[in-house]
Amino acid sequence: MHPVPVRPARAVAILATLAIAFNLLIEAAAVFVSLDRYEFIGRVAADPLSVDLAEVGDSDSLYAFTGILQAGTLLLAGIFYWVWLFRVRANAEALSPHVKQRLGRVWLVLGWIVPIISFWFPKQIVDDIWTASDPQQRKPGGLAMTWWITWVLSVFGSNLVARFVFGSTELADLQSAALIEMIFFPLTLVSGILAIMVLNKITSLQAIPRAAAPQYPPQGQFPPGYPQGQPQYQQQYQQQVPPQQNPY
Repeated sequence: MHPVPVRPARAVAILATLAIAFNLLIEAAAVFVSLDRYEFIGRVAADPLSVDLAEVGDSDSLYAFTGILQAGTLLLAGIFYWVWLFRVRANAEALSPHVKQRLGRVWLVLGWIVPIISFWFPKQIVDDIWTASDPQQRKPGGLAMTWWITWVLSVFGSNLVARFVFGSTELADLQSAALIEMIFFPLTLVSGILAIMVLNKITSLQAIPRAAAPQYPPQGQFPPGYPQGQPQYQQQYQQQVPPQQNPY
Protein backbone atom coordinates (compact mmCIF):
# COMPACT_ATOMS: atom_id res chain seq x y z
CA MET A 1 0.00 0.00 0.00
CA HIS A 2 1.10 3.59 -0.58
CA PRO A 3 2.09 5.66 2.47
CA VAL A 4 -0.61 8.21 1.68
CA PRO A 5 -3.70 7.87 -0.55
CA VAL A 6 -3.31 8.45 -4.28
CA ARG A 7 -6.13 10.76 -5.30
CA PRO A 8 -7.44 10.94 -8.88
CA ALA A 9 -6.19 14.05 -10.69
CA ARG A 10 -8.24 13.79 -13.89
CA ALA A 11 -11.02 16.18 -12.79
CA VAL A 12 -8.64 18.98 -11.76
CA ALA A 13 -6.61 18.36 -14.93
CA ILE A 14 -9.74 18.95 -17.02
CA LEU A 15 -10.51 22.18 -15.14
CA ALA A 16 -6.94 23.41 -15.61
CA THR A 17 -7.09 22.50 -19.30
CA LEU A 18 -10.31 24.44 -19.81
CA ALA A 19 -8.95 27.46 -17.92
CA ILE A 20 -5.76 27.52 -20.02
CA ALA A 21 -7.79 27.13 -23.23
CA PHE A 22 -10.03 30.03 -22.19
CA ASN A 23 -7.00 32.22 -21.58
CA LEU A 24 -5.62 31.31 -25.02
CA LEU A 25 -8.94 32.29 -26.57
CA ILE A 26 -8.73 35.71 -24.92
CA GLU A 27 -5.10 36.04 -26.03
CA ALA A 28 -6.17 35.33 -29.62
CA ALA A 29 -8.86 38.00 -29.43
CA ALA A 30 -6.30 40.42 -28.02
CA VAL A 31 -4.18 40.01 -31.15
CA PHE A 32 -6.95 41.54 -33.28
CA VAL A 33 -7.34 44.38 -30.77
CA SER A 34 -3.57 44.99 -30.92
CA LEU A 35 -3.65 44.99 -34.72
CA ASP A 36 -6.44 47.56 -34.75
CA ARG A 37 -4.60 49.67 -32.19
CA TYR A 38 -1.35 49.48 -34.16
CA GLU A 39 -3.07 50.75 -37.29
CA PHE A 40 -5.01 53.40 -35.36
CA ILE A 41 -1.87 54.82 -33.73
CA GLY A 42 -0.24 54.88 -37.15
CA ARG A 43 -3.10 57.02 -38.49
CA VAL A 44 -2.88 59.34 -35.50
CA ALA A 45 0.87 59.76 -35.92
CA ALA A 46 0.51 60.41 -39.66
CA ASP A 47 -2.40 62.88 -39.38
CA PRO A 48 -3.54 63.85 -35.86
CA LEU A 49 -6.47 65.84 -37.24
CA SER A 50 -7.94 62.79 -38.98
CA VAL A 51 -9.25 61.32 -35.70
CA ASP A 52 -11.28 62.79 -32.87
CA LEU A 53 -10.95 62.40 -29.13
CA ALA A 54 -13.84 59.92 -28.98
CA GLU A 55 -11.96 57.48 -31.20
CA VAL A 56 -8.85 57.82 -29.07
CA GLY A 57 -10.87 57.14 -25.93
CA ASP A 58 -12.56 54.10 -27.48
CA SER A 59 -9.23 52.65 -28.58
CA ASP A 60 -7.69 53.14 -25.15
CA SER A 61 -10.72 51.66 -23.37
CA LEU A 62 -10.87 48.58 -25.59
CA TYR A 63 -7.14 47.94 -25.23
CA ALA A 64 -7.29 48.35 -21.44
CA PHE A 65 -10.35 46.08 -21.15
CA THR A 66 -8.64 43.41 -23.22
CA GLY A 67 -5.57 43.65 -20.98
CA ILE A 68 -7.76 43.13 -17.90
CA LEU A 69 -9.32 40.05 -19.50
CA GLN A 70 -5.90 38.68 -20.35
CA ALA A 71 -4.63 39.15 -16.80
CA GLY A 72 -7.84 37.81 -15.24
CA THR A 73 -8.01 34.64 -17.32
CA LEU A 74 -4.28 34.03 -16.82
CA LEU A 75 -4.77 34.27 -13.06
CA LEU A 76 -7.75 31.90 -13.26
CA ALA A 77 -5.70 29.41 -15.28
CA GLY A 78 -2.86 29.76 -12.79
CA ILE A 79 -5.14 28.99 -9.83
CA PHE A 80 -6.52 25.82 -11.44
CA TYR A 81 -3.00 24.84 -12.50
CA TRP A 82 -1.74 25.25 -8.93
CA VAL A 83 -4.60 23.09 -7.61
CA TRP A 84 -3.65 20.41 -10.13
CA LEU A 85 0.06 20.79 -9.30
CA PHE A 86 -0.52 20.24 -5.57
CA ARG A 87 -2.63 17.16 -6.34
CA VAL A 88 -0.12 15.49 -8.65
CA ARG A 89 2.79 16.42 -6.37
CA ALA A 90 1.11 14.61 -3.46
CA ASN A 91 0.38 11.65 -5.72
CA ALA A 92 3.98 11.58 -6.98
CA GLU A 93 5.29 11.40 -3.42
CA ALA A 94 2.91 8.53 -2.67
CA LEU A 95 3.58 6.58 -5.87
CA SER A 96 7.37 6.92 -5.78
CA PRO A 97 8.54 8.00 -2.31
CA HIS A 98 12.11 7.05 -3.24
CA VAL A 99 12.21 9.65 -6.05
CA LYS A 100 13.53 12.89 -4.58
CA GLN A 101 11.44 16.04 -4.94
CA ARG A 102 14.11 18.72 -4.96
CA LEU A 103 11.92 21.62 -3.85
CA GLY A 104 9.43 21.97 -1.02
CA ARG A 105 5.71 22.41 -1.64
CA VAL A 106 5.81 26.12 -0.88
CA TRP A 107 7.70 26.58 -4.15
CA LEU A 108 4.81 25.11 -6.14
CA VAL A 109 3.37 28.64 -5.95
CA LEU A 110 6.28 30.90 -5.03
CA GLY A 111 8.51 29.35 -7.67
CA TRP A 112 6.38 30.94 -10.39
CA ILE A 113 6.30 34.48 -9.00
CA VAL A 114 9.63 35.09 -7.22
CA PRO A 115 11.95 36.91 -9.65
CA ILE A 116 14.98 35.14 -11.12
CA ILE A 117 14.26 31.68 -9.68
CA SER A 118 11.00 31.60 -11.63
CA PHE A 119 13.13 30.89 -14.70
CA TRP A 120 13.98 27.36 -13.52
CA PHE A 121 12.23 26.36 -10.26
CA PRO A 122 8.86 25.46 -11.89
CA LYS A 123 10.64 23.32 -14.49
CA GLN A 124 12.46 21.41 -11.74
CA ILE A 125 9.18 20.85 -9.92
CA VAL A 126 7.42 19.53 -13.02
CA ASP A 127 10.42 17.37 -13.95
CA ASP A 128 10.48 15.71 -10.51
CA ILE A 129 6.73 15.10 -10.54
CA TRP A 130 6.92 13.65 -14.06
CA THR A 131 9.75 11.26 -13.09
CA ALA A 132 7.99 10.09 -9.92
CA SER A 133 4.70 9.65 -11.81
CA ASP A 134 6.22 7.41 -14.48
CA PRO A 135 6.17 3.74 -13.37
CA GLN A 136 9.66 3.41 -14.91
CA GLN A 137 10.88 6.71 -13.39
CA ARG A 138 11.89 8.10 -16.79
CA LYS A 139 12.80 11.77 -16.96
CA PRO A 140 10.71 14.09 -19.16
CA GLY A 141 11.99 14.65 -22.65
CA GLY A 142 11.60 17.29 -25.32
CA LEU A 143 7.92 17.98 -24.67
CA ALA A 144 8.51 19.46 -21.23
CA MET A 145 11.63 21.32 -22.34
CA THR A 146 9.88 22.88 -25.36
CA TRP A 147 6.97 23.91 -23.18
CA TRP A 148 9.29 25.60 -20.71
CA ILE A 149 11.34 27.45 -23.34
CA THR A 150 8.24 28.83 -25.06
CA TRP A 151 6.75 29.80 -21.69
CA VAL A 152 9.85 31.75 -20.64
CA LEU A 153 9.97 33.53 -24.00
CA SER A 154 6.27 34.42 -23.84
CA VAL A 155 6.75 35.83 -20.32
CA PHE A 156 9.65 37.90 -21.62
CA GLY A 157 7.38 39.24 -24.38
CA SER A 158 4.64 40.12 -21.88
CA ASN A 159 7.12 41.99 -19.70
CA LEU A 160 8.37 43.87 -22.72
CA VAL A 161 4.84 44.90 -23.65
CA ALA A 162 4.21 46.10 -20.09
CA ARG A 163 7.39 48.22 -20.16
CA PHE A 164 6.30 49.97 -23.34
CA VAL A 165 2.72 50.49 -22.16
CA PHE A 166 3.39 51.77 -18.65
CA GLY A 167 6.61 53.58 -19.48
CA SER A 168 5.40 55.15 -22.71
CA THR A 169 6.06 58.81 -23.36
CA GLU A 170 5.31 58.82 -27.08
CA LEU A 171 2.81 57.26 -29.46
CA ALA A 172 5.62 55.18 -30.94
CA ASP A 173 5.97 53.34 -27.61
CA LEU A 174 2.30 52.38 -27.59
CA GLN A 175 2.53 51.25 -31.20
CA SER A 176 5.59 49.16 -30.36
CA ALA A 177 3.70 47.52 -27.50
CA ALA A 178 0.90 46.48 -29.84
CA LEU A 179 3.42 45.15 -32.37
CA ILE A 180 5.34 43.13 -29.79
CA GLU A 181 2.12 41.61 -28.49
CA MET A 182 1.28 40.38 -31.99
CA ILE A 183 4.79 39.03 -32.57
CA PHE A 184 4.89 37.06 -29.31
CA PHE A 185 1.37 35.64 -29.58
CA PRO A 186 2.49 32.45 -31.43
CA LEU A 187 4.84 31.67 -28.55
CA THR A 188 2.04 32.23 -26.05
CA LEU A 189 -0.24 29.94 -28.05
CA VAL A 190 2.35 27.16 -28.37
CA SER A 191 3.29 27.47 -24.70
CA GLY A 192 -0.34 27.13 -23.62
CA ILE A 193 -0.96 24.11 -25.84
CA LEU A 194 2.21 22.40 -24.60
CA ALA A 195 1.27 23.17 -20.99
CA ILE A 196 -2.01 21.34 -21.55
CA MET A 197 -0.14 18.40 -23.07
CA VAL A 198 2.33 18.23 -20.17
CA LEU A 199 -0.29 18.33 -17.43
CA ASN A 200 -2.42 15.68 -19.14
CA LYS A 201 0.64 13.49 -19.73
CA ILE A 202 1.54 13.56 -16.04
CA THR A 203 -2.08 12.88 -15.11
CA SER A 204 -2.12 9.88 -17.46
CA LEU A 205 1.16 8.54 -16.05
CA GLN A 206 -0.28 8.62 -12.54
CA ALA A 207 -3.34 6.67 -13.71
CA ILE A 208 -1.24 3.73 -14.96
CA PRO A 209 -1.85 0.69 -12.68
CA ARG A 210 1.27 -0.43 -10.89
CA ALA A 211 2.19 -3.15 -8.44
CA ALA A 212 2.71 -2.26 -4.80
CA ALA A 213 5.03 -4.14 -2.48
CA PRO A 214 3.07 -6.87 -0.61
CA GLN A 215 2.73 -6.37 3.11
CA TYR A 216 3.68 -8.91 5.77
CA PRO A 217 0.38 -9.82 7.48
CA PRO A 218 -0.29 -9.02 11.13
CA GLN A 219 -0.17 -11.71 13.80
CA GLY A 220 -2.97 -14.22 13.40
CA GLN A 221 -3.52 -13.65 9.66
CA PHE A 222 -1.13 -16.28 8.25
CA PRO A 223 -2.54 -19.05 6.06
CA PRO A 224 -3.09 -22.40 7.81
CA GLY A 225 0.13 -24.33 8.26
CA TYR A 226 2.47 -21.31 8.37
CA PRO A 227 4.23 -20.84 11.72
CA GLN A 228 3.41 -17.33 12.81
CA GLY A 229 6.05 -14.71 13.51
CA GLN A 230 8.97 -16.64 12.06
CA PRO A 231 11.04 -14.53 9.61
CA GLN A 232 12.04 -17.48 7.43
CA TYR A 233 8.42 -17.78 6.27
CA GLN A 234 7.85 -14.09 5.53
CA GLN A 235 9.48 -14.06 2.10
CA GLN A 236 7.69 -17.24 1.04
CA TYR A 237 4.34 -15.85 2.10
CA GLN A 238 4.93 -12.49 0.36
CA GLN A 239 5.68 -14.25 -2.91
CA GLN A 240 2.25 -15.86 -2.82
CA VAL A 241 0.37 -12.62 -2.24
CA PRO A 242 -0.77 -11.09 -5.54
CA PRO A 243 0.42 -7.51 -6.09
CA GLN A 244 -2.08 -4.77 -5.36
CA GLN A 245 -2.98 -2.42 -8.15
CA ASN A 246 -3.30 1.33 -8.11
CA PRO A 247 -7.07 1.85 -8.74
CA TYR A 248 -6.52 5.33 -10.11
